[in-house]
Amino acid sequence: MVGPSIIFYIFFAIPYIFVMYWLVKQDKKKYVWGLVVITAIAVLGIVVSQRASRIAVQNYKQHQIDAREIEKENSLDSLKNL
Repeated sequence: MVGPSIIFYIFFAIPYIFVMYWLVKQDKKKYVWGLVVITAIAVLGIVVSQRASRIAVQNYKQHQIDAREIEKENSLDSLKNL
């Protein structure tokens, strides 16, 4: 899975967005800057999560490649020792 986990969205992202928008709506003067800042933070959080997930998948794939190479070397060494 390349994208962030559904658990991340359910327990962190969606409640955070709702709470932040609710807090901004409580402001009597309805500052637009508050909405802009909160939206920017939410978007930045999702972008960072996407990037971290992509990097984790790349690291996992590289780990699999490295493990196969090590396994191949070990099997060649064991055949030489026979």
